[in-house]
Amino acid sequence: MFRSTTSSANPLRLTEGVVGGLAFVTVALTTWAFAGRADWAPAAFTSLAGFTALCAGVLALRENRRVNVAAFAPLLLFLVLVAVSLLNLSHVPVPGQPGAWLERQGRVAWLPSTVDRAATLAGMLPWLSALLLGFALRQAALGPRAVRLLWAGLLGHGLLVALAGVFFFFSDRAHILGLVRSRQGYHFASFVYRNHWAAFALLLMMLALGFAFSALRRWQAGKGRLDAALAGLGLALLIAFTIPLPGSRSGFVLAALLLITAFARLGWIVWNVHLKKRFSAAARLACIGGLLAFFGATLAGGYVLNRDTLDPHWVRTQAQVKDLLSGGDDLRLNLTRDTLRLAAERPVWGWGVGSYGLVFHEYQGNYLRDKSGLITTRVLHAHNDWAELLAEAGAVGLLIFLTPVAFLSFRVVKSGGTLFRWGGAGAGLILAYALVDFPMHCPAVLLLWSTLLCTAAPPCESTRETGI
Repeated sequence: MFRSTTSSANPLRLTEGVVGGLAFVTVALTTWAFAGRADWAPAAFTSLAGFTALCAGVLALRENRRVNVAAFAPLLLFLVLVAVSLLNLSHVPVPGQPGAWLERQGRVAWLPSTVDRAATLAGMLPWLSALLLGFALRQAALGPRAVRLLWAGLLGHGLLVALAGVFFFFSDRAHILGLVRSRQGYHFASFVYRNHWAAFALLLMMLALGFAFSALRRWQAGKGRLDAALAGLGLALLIAFTIPLPGSRSGFVLAALLLITAFARLGWIVWNVHLKKRFSAAARLACIGGLLAFFGATLAGGYVLNRDTLDPHWVRTQAQVKDLLSGGDDLRLNLTRDTLRLAAERPVWGWGVGSYGLVFHEYQGNYLRDKSGLITTRVLHAHNDWAELLAEAGAVGLLIFLTPVAFLSFRVVKSGGTLFRWGGAGAGLILAYALVDFPMHCPAVLLLWSTLLCTAAPPCESTRETGI
């Protein structure tokens, strides 16, 4: 846990309340705006993130705090990268041929460039919002109590979204939130794509488990109650039940592994720390057996509730594995391979933020095409955020992204308490998930992810910097 110079009983600083509250509102609003996909959402969440950053800067002056240069640098570098690329167009549209582009002769090859200004302006807004929100949270230097309140609010809000999703899943599965007809049926709650909900739910599960094991640690020290830990585990289970409803196979596997790990950890703590000292071997085995039975019944109940959804995807997965074993191709591996080919053409600066969907077809292999070779499905994302970011922003853009992530992750591991390490681990889990999907291109996931990562790491100010 962090140790602050002020008592946890003291009221929050004005900066903590304002910036933390605005961060919550930004994530919540983006979530309900069809996970940031509504037409008005980019302007809304970008404005809110910018206002949050402005408030953090103004309130820092009021508190005589210096500008957090480390948090401001990625934002500044990203803005410079995008600004130069907007001034250095690399292509022009072919008149009368929608979707066709010709390389522009006046492009400066050694500077960042982009294919289309409108696409870059649209594509940059979620990343800009995440950087603005990250700067605001790091500048505000939220203390542990403020972070706990913010995370509790985000978890409660996420549970509300999950419950709304369950209601509409069983009452009106054809419409998103009962409002907009779903074209493919991949949605859940306000999320138009099931794997994006899975990523959001995984972050919520990590929050719930963080609260659970933080309470468990207090119970071990004789300062809390065990039922507080069980409440967090229960919330994680409730949220996990929603992942297979829309049919997210990758999300279901990750959630199952996460729950198995959490229950194994809980069983080990209960067995090794408390039961071993107080009860006989038979009594300890009975307690652990009861815990395992509860976990098994929970998984069985989840399968029964989701059987109609899971069975078709299980059959589909079996067919895909069989095809791979017989020498067939996997679509996502093909997308990653061709995306890396695209990135290799402009390895330093990339093709421009938001340009992926405009140029990928030139590097697309013999898939998603008809018998005559014509493309039948336009690829908008690589299903690998790392490869897509490298293609759009090049090695420089990837470095701008990775440097603060590595810095914050190091601080979480070095100085974070139990709750904060679980939140940081959640951010790391989404980075791993981004290797097989594109969760970072969902604004709701991106903003929740950046909020958790930026608040999990302790503030840099010496007066608030603490140990474990």
